[in-house]
Amino acid sequence: MTGIILLTYGRIGYELLEAAGHIMNQSVEQVKVINVYDDPDTANILPGQIEKAIEQLISAGQCLILTDLRGCTHFNIARQFVEPPRVSLVSGLNLPMLLRVLHHRDENLVTLSHFAEEGGVMGISITSDAPTTEGRFL
Repeated sequence: MTGIILLTYGRIGYELLEAAGHIMNQSVEQVKVINVYDDPDTANILPGQIEKAIEQLISAGQCLILTDLRGCTHFNIARQFVEPPRVSLVSGLNLPMLLRVLHHRDENLVTLSHFAEEGGVMGISITSDAPTTEGRFL
């Protein structure tokens, strides 16, 4: 089972994990949440937190880091820990992405990373468009 790190601003990761557990009707194991707050020392503290989480989760042989925002400080720090095929990083974390990852976490890391991306994208839709006559969206 792939270890998962949710690396997010504030409590976003914790709240997403709680929602996923509720939807799946089970507790979610082998997931670490690292909350990032507006702290001038983040760049010094965060690498140690990420390293510790990876060490705790890597026993399964692989670890996937999911972060909320590409290009932010915690994303850039997490990039330093990417080590194919053991550690991968995917940005754009949302609930559909997390659910998809949790349902497919026995896959190899490359496949799981693609499942994460697909889940995140598939969870986004525009529903303000008028339906066609068949009740389907164009």
